[in-house]
Amino acid sequence: KQWYQRRVRDTKVEDRPMYTGGGFNDFVGLNESDPHGPKLINVKHVSKSRKKGGKTADDDFLVFEAKVEILGNIMHYREASNGWVPKMNVMLFTGQHFTSSIWNDIGTMEDLASLGYRVVSLELPGHGLSREDPEKKIRVAEYIKLFIQHLDLYRPGLVVLTCDESNSNVMEYFIRYSHTSPLLKGLIVIDSAADQFTSMDRVLGTSIESQTLFLCGGTDSDCQTSANDWARNIPNSRVHSFSNAYREFYNEDPVVFNTILKRFLEYVAQKPQSEKI
Repeated sequence: KQWYQRRVRDTKVEDRPMYTGGGFNDFVGLNESDPHGPKLINVKHVSKSRKKGGKTADDDFLVFEAKVEILGNIMHYREASNGWVPKMNVMLFTGQHFTSSIWNDIGTMEDLASLGYRVVSLELPGHGLSREDPEKKIRVAEYIKLFIQHLDLYRPGLVVLTCDESNSNVMEYFIRYSHTSPLLKGLIVIDSAADQFTSMDRVLGTSIESQTLFLCGGTDSDCQTSANDWARNIPNSRVHSFSNAYREFYNEDPVVFNTILKRFLEYVAQKPQSEKI
């Protein structure tokens, strides 16, 4: 908190970060007067050195956990951001064997935040610390939409990464809203196993206009078959395989995985929505 206040104080008004209206609380999206707004769980200040123009520069950013109430349901998430207007927002989902901490553990959140992205890792209802919705008030895809709106993740653009158990819900969300939401810039799908989708899902995939990347382990033939079936239906899509890897390649070789992720984000940031890969 002291680091953030010092950063705002020492910065010219015209160059100040995005969230300066209410200081630290605005920076992390907290509004203490809103009973349904995000509630901070813990926060960590990270300083990461990197080479810039032949010199060493320090990238300062925060990594924190929070929970937010949506339609009476508690949703838990992690976020990493440097507080400036982001290049883009990146939203991460996990598979059944991990919680949102996996993207922090393998360095993805810190890597992207140090490059100027706002990174949010959400646990869907009933997963991790997010409460199950026993009444099934709305579909999970609608929870995703409301969460994105609540945290204002559409602007200046959003790329979503989904994995394993989260795939069907995230794909439903993109099928419903990609063609009407030009700020949904990109979609990355890990482990798109055939049993997660129906033939009708793939037909409806033609409505997805976001740049799309399917990632598979090189030895996972089921994923590769399913991913190529999807790619034939989604106009702006392609498939990439990690050689000599199976399903959890992102955990086995996070350096290579994070590098591919960063390249895709750079590509999407430069690509007009209507252009194909």
